[in-house]
Amino acid sequence: MLEFNGFISEELALAPEHPLEQNLERYLPDIRLASPEEIRAIQRRDRIPGIVRRLIPLNSTTVWEYWWCVPGRMLLPEDVEIIRCDRQRIETILAKLIWLLGGHCFGENSCLYGDAESVYDWQQVLEFARDAGISPDAIDIDFMPSAIAQVNLSHPYDKLSALATAKGQTPNYVVVEPGHWHIEFFPLQSTEGGFELVEQKPMCSCQIWTGKPFIKSLETGETTTRYDLGLATPFDITSHPWLSFGQEEGESRLPLGVGERE
Repeated sequence: MLEFNGFISEELALAPEHPLEQNLERYLPDIRLASPEEIRAIQRRDRIPGIVRRLIPLNSTTVWEYWWCVPGRMLLPEDVEIIRCDRQRIETILAKLIWLLGGHCFGENSCLYGDAESVYDWQQVLEFARDAGISPDAIDIDFMPSAIAQVNLSHPYDKLSALATAKGQTPNYVVVEPGHWHIEFFPLQSTEGGFELVEQKPMCSCQIWTGKPFIKSLETGETTTRYDLGLATPFDITSHPWLSFGQEEGESRLPLGVGERE
């Protein structure tokens, strides 16, 4: 039986401290301005982690932290140890979300249209990843806020382009993408001085939706469920903005109401 004593307690919401915490804010060039080799050389020299704390919303007042692998960086041995030690806490949170809302697993041959079968057991999600040939060494989590847009499509199953409605076209569909958590699994492989994500892998993800994503015809009112819309952009906050307002030493990183308190 899943233990459900409060959804996300403050203790559960907080990620563990990094052994190289003092180096988390040290400078690294942007991946658009330096090569991966240059960035990794600086990481090895200055012991700069390849992970940062990322905030994942549960609702408008509750967030939780996890250690996110920054694109373009290698993972130091200390990073991998933190990911390993923090795995149970992350899976506890995800298991609660899966149990409550259900998850939709998608692979290379999954149909992304119409009603998708839900799973309510986190272990089934892990089994799905392993069946796809992926060792889930690292978990990548994005929260996608709700998004609504008008588009022009020839067919309700057409792909959404980067420019949803071209100039001069009249929208004929409304796209609705409710808030959801998008989870992907990545194997790790050794590299000089540490590890890296294996990003070339089969499609394998789990989505936890707060509602059903769909497009609706403005002409007929007919709706089509689609899980491939990709309309929203990730909620991406990797630091606590309230920390810059004179927080006293010893206080929680999470403000009152963020991370449930008894």
